Amino acid sequence: MDCTAIIMTIGIIFTASFFSTVSGFGFALVAMPVLAMIMSVKAAVIFVLLLNLVLRAITMYRVRDGFDKATVILTTLGSIIGMVPGSWVLKVLPAAQLEVFLGAVLLAATVLMSLQCTLPIKNKTCGRLGAGILSGFFGASTSVSGPPLVLYFLNEKLSKDVMRANMIWFFGLSGFLTVLVNYFYGNVSGTVDWSLLLYTIPMMLLAIWLGEKFFYRLNQHLFRKLALTVVLIGALMLLWSGLQNL
Repeated sequence: MDCTAIIMTIGIIFTASFFSTVSGFGFALVAMPVLAMIMSVKAAVIFVLLLNLVLRAITMYRVRDGFDKATVILTTLGSIIGMVPGSWVLKVLPAAQLEVFLGAVLLAATVLMSLQCTLPIKNKTCGRLGAGILSGFFGASTSVSGPPLVLYFLNEKLSKDVMRANMIWFFGLSGFLTVLVNYFYGNVSGTVDWSLLLYTIPMMLLAIWLGEKFFYRLNQHLFRKLALTVVLIGALMLLWSGLQNL
């Protein structure tokens, strides 16, 4: 990899780490589109998964006293359940159709929530399990698992600290499981340039430090706007990718 590609990689990992530290999600959403232009898609996926594991390990420790254990367990269990039909749907339906469908749903939901439209939640246990199932389903079928869960937590009106801590732990656990599965399938070995990981980790640590400082300056309103903006960007990217491949 030439010097320009290395600098671009370091820059995008710094940016993705910063926004993911602030919001609790969105690392792959920010990093994947650019990295896929620098390296093969398979290498980019494994590279992002491994760096995400480093990011989550650090941030999970930092918010270890702030997350809701019952919520994280429920959503993670739901995610595992949702991965099964999601993987099957990916086999029988073109990925482009799934991307357009999810992009359109997320776009509509983001617009409605921006207009302060929310759904009443009568049973939070079922709601959180269902959000986890949707996250796992779309994660397995489109590789985008974050937005369904984010929109649910925003609808539930969790405080920014608890919401962020919950998402950090959820994506940390699900990321670990994903890396474990890919390791046993042999997708990790020989795929990643390990020296590139060493180049990017110092800037990731700097991004985490800056992201933590920025997060505590955000009020609840600005955090909500940031989360909705990241979901909106993800929805538009999914629509664009899906429509291009139809």
